[in-house]
Amino acid sequence: MEYLEYLAAREIVSTFGEPILTYATLISVILLLLSLYYLVKREERLIEYSIKLLQVNTILIALGFVILMWFHFKIYSTIEVIYPEYVTAYMYQTSGIQLTSSRFAIPLWIETEKLYFWALCLSLFAWQISRKYRDTAKGIIVSLNVILSFLVIITYLYSNPFTEPLPIVHSEITNWSQAIAAQNPQIVGQIAMQLFGRITYYYNTMYMWTHPPMLFIAYASLAVTFAGCVFMLLKKDEIYDKIAYNHAKIGYFLLTVGMLIGYPWAVMAWDGDWWWDSKINGSIMMWVLYSAYLHTRIHLHKKGMWEVTAILGIVCFISLVFTYLLTYVVPGIHSMAQI
Repeated sequence: MEYLEYLAAREIVSTFGEPILTYATLISVILLLLSLYYLVKREERLIEYSIKLLQVNTILIALGFVILMWFHFKIYSTIEVIYPEYVTAYMYQTSGIQLTSSRFAIPLWIETEKLYFWALCLSLFAWQISRKYRDTAKGIIVSLNVILSFLVIITYLYSNPFTEPLPIVHSEITNWSQAIAAQNPQIVGQIAMQLFGRITYYYNTMYMWTHPPMLFIAYASLAVTFAGCVFMLLKKDEIYDKIAYNHAKIGYFLLTVGMLIGYPWAVMAWDGDWWWDSKINGSIMMWVLYSAYLHTRIHLHKKGMWEVTAILGIVCFISLVFTYLLTYVVPGIHSMAQI
């Protein structure tokens, strides 16, 4: 019965979430075309149209995120993994953790939901900037609309969280339900042991609830820094430096804290095998570059440093995208865990 209730919730997510993301993607296409047309024609009314579309798109993306939140709550409330006594005893001996049962407290930034969460964060930043700087920094509003549009379109095409919600989690829940239905103690025990580690050290750990979201919010904030640095080069206007620097401070702080939080998690979950992971090394490289960007601003008004700072901010964002893609293109612990 619990599994059937979970399946019904999964169907509801697809039924209501898929149209929401489809409409958001269509609006993103229109927003992209409007933004590109503005860069050519410079018609002021296009800015107003794009801001309104951005607001609608942000509301749609937020509504989709509410649906995902509801789905995660339904998973938590309907699916319970009850461990056989010998599994509980073995895990207590090996890890010091004694649990008779567990529920899936799954964060909202795993599997196909990662890009969607990034898009939500970026849309909120873009909305805030469009309200605050609509008269003084039109260029950055347009550039953020372009970045957000591409991100939403990519999410729809390659990481749609509503087409097949949480496929890995779904397979784990399905395997557990089938094992219980088959009433085979050996299979039940085997799957229970697998799920114990997965739930305890991945889904339900406080690190999973703090480390990834900090990084994704940082990524969104640093995307604003990237847009500001592009227009620092094009316009030579201090308002763009101000926007870039303010959001770099937010992103850098979250990036630093998020990386520090990831350290004890890696030690706990992966022992000594994590240090040479490609994404960890890429993240350190990215952090060093953003440290350099922030330091160059100390000498911003010296000859040539304006351009150096802007170019470095652009290079930093390229390294950010590169670091994110490492999960998918280079073997490593993050690649296996799909974080």
